[in-house]
Amino acid sequence: MEWFVDAAVDGKALDRFFEFMEENKIEVHTMQIYRGGKQLLRLAQEPYSCRDSREVYSLSKMFTSTVVGIAVGQGLVRVEDRLVDIFGRTGASEKMSHITVRHLLSMNTGHDRCVIPDMIAAPDSVEAFFGVEPVYEPGTHFTYNTGASCMLVSVIEKVSGRDFFQYACENLFYPMGMTDISWRRCADGRCVGGAGLHVCSDDIVKLGQMYLSGGVYQGRRILSEEWIREASSYVSDNSGNGTPDWCSGYGYQLWINSRGGYRGDGAFGQLLVILPERDMFVAVQAFCADMQKEMDGVFGLLEAMDGGAGEGKVHAFPPIPEGGTLPEIDRSYRLDENPMQFGSLWIKSGGDRVHLSFDDGRSIQTVEAKTGCWTVNQCDMRYVQPALGGHHPGEDRERLVMAASCGEEEGKIVLLVRFRTSPHTQRWEIEAGGEGLRMSFAEPEGPEGGCLTGR
Repeated sequence: MEWFVDAAVDGKALDRFFEFMEENKIEVHTMQIYRGGKQLLRLAQEPYSCRDSREVYSLSKMFTSTVVGIAVGQGLVRVEDRLVDIFGRTGASEKMSHITVRHLLSMNTGHDRCVIPDMIAAPDSVEAFFGVEPVYEPGTHFTYNTGASCMLVSVIEKVSGRDFFQYACENLFYPMGMTDISWRRCADGRCVGGAGLHVCSDDIVKLGQMYLSGGVYQGRRILSEEWIREASSYVSDNSGNGTPDWCSGYGYQLWINSRGGYRGDGAFGQLLVILPERDMFVAVQAFCADMQKEMDGVFGLLEAMDGGAGEGKVHAFPPIPEGGTLPEIDRSYRLDENPMQFGSLWIKSGGDRVHLSFDDGRSIQTVEAKTGCWTVNQCDMRYVQPALGGHHPGEDRERLVMAASCGEEEGKIVLLVRFRTSPHTQRWEIEAGGEGLRMSFAEPEGPEGGCLTGR
């Protein structure tokens, strides 16, 4: 549990914020607020932590844009540069030949859809991008396009002669002390850029501090003030894009807020909201379906937080409560062919705890849980954790940190699993006996995911 609330913060306003979020089915996992360089709030509801490196989905785009800004500052590339010139393309169509780095940054490539599905599994993601003809003249039509972000990765690699991730390490991550970082890659080995970054709340805070201070972090200049002004300005008209905070303008991989400032954001509620006029920023990791409601809640808290009552109620996500007895099982099952690529499963359960060991063909991965509390497990598994858009091609394993709690329900073993490496939660149900095994994996209010059967 991490729970710091500055004495200047109105605790009742904080309570109302959490009531609003709960009413709208928004889970706030971590949240940090800074104003004037001072920390006002640092919250992580159990079993989460501000130090967990986790999937932030499209908040990755803000980091990618930052890397591009660094390269621009070093004179490696200009936003006016055309892609056909950078990549030495000849014979491109007129519309394709007009696409510039600025169009990639501002989601104005002229495409009428996101082209990342064409790129992510392709033998060459750059060739795949050039293979999708723009429908509109570049610069005239906003389309939220993670493929454009992925192309920024290739631009940086072309102009720097370095792998994008290595360039980011040397010029962004290391200088800012960000070391628990990973980034998913396309099938051709390039970073996805627009998604797939794993980063902790504390490192998101560092990015917020740097942007709010005009590009300087702990006395070291990372970005130019000019770049931040340009990147956070109204570049693209996205007025037909939906709810207020998604149609108030778009900069360089940054959204313009309807109530001031700008932000990076990612699916299911990942936010870094920068408010220069208030000398403030807010970092949130969450799980929700309605991010406009999340933004409403965050701005509602900011408007009401000054009051000096302090603290507010401490919130935590409850584990499966104690009570009932788990079935007594101590046996292994040979699994049928399954997408998770497990060969066998050993279950040892009874009383108030369960032990699960999965054979993945090269190692044994173990998950343990107990009723009434959270047990933290670290495993290397693929296809278990939910993933927006599916699992990326070419990935062999995935590091998972899971907080698990267990219970008994109608003779079944039930585990509630909260992934600390993503926003997601799963419910595992196990029916095991002498006749065989069935184990399902599903999001609590969503469709069933994977399933294991065996004897």
